[in-house]
Amino acid sequence: MFQEVVLHLCEMYKKKCFICNHDKMKRNFRYLLEFLIIITGVLISFYLDDVRQLNEKKGYKDKLISELLVSSEQDLAQIENITKDLNQVQKNIATMLEDINDGSKDLQDSIIAEKYLFVTQKMSVSFFPQNGTFDQLISTGSMELIDSDKFRRVLLNNYTHYYDRNSANNRTLDDLYLAFGANIDPFILVKPIEEKDATFIYADKSVGDYEIDEEFYLSNMFQAYLLTAQSMVGKNIDMLNIFQSSYQEIIDLANEEIK
Repeated sequence: MFQEVVLHLCEMYKKKCFICNHDKMKRNFRYLLEFLIIITGVLISFYLDDVRQLNEKKGYKDKLISELLVSSEQDLAQIENITKDLNQVQKNIATMLEDINDGSKDLQDSIIAEKYLFVTQKMSVSFFPQNGTFDQLISTGSMELIDSDKFRRVLLNNYTHYYDRNSANNRTLDDLYLAFGANIDPFILVKPIEEKDATFIYADKSVGDYEIDEEFYLSNMFQAYLLTAQSMVGKNIDMLNIFQSSYQEIIDLANEEIK
């Protein structure tokens, strides 16, 4: 009898333990499920926030590229105008070199004055790329969001490598311009007439008074300066042609990037 009672009590204890363990497992499972729901919600929230920020950054990147398209078109127009003037500089230099090549002056002083004034005023005209938008692409991290590796490479070449080469050319031409003023102008003296309504720093100037020293005009020194100017202006034209091709490529790739 006693053994039966003991067995009965043990059986009841086992059932109670089973029920307790079962309830405990249910509670633990519920806690785990709630924890997973919370964690999943937090992760989804972070993910959606990251997506939102990425979309905002991509939108800003596209805005900058749209601005880059405008500035690139303006730079192309600037290049075209400068190249046109530099080609005329080369023609004027060639005309004077051809005139003095045979040791005699055949051009009239008025023609020499006109051509020399144009050469000195235009040979050192510089191209200044508008690099503000490119700097923003770099500083805001938008450059990294550009899909095309080729586009990033073209931008870096245009606004770093080509920019540095262009700056070096500009400094050399500026130095040459100063040398002309110090060593040539006293002998080939042309006083320009300033246009009263001119608002552009490189506006055309017309010839006023002039004095042409024929002996100096036919000298080796003047010829050497003209040849140096011809060479340096030629290098500048080559640099502008590189820029022109680069900007056209930038425009094509930018349109692909934001379409």
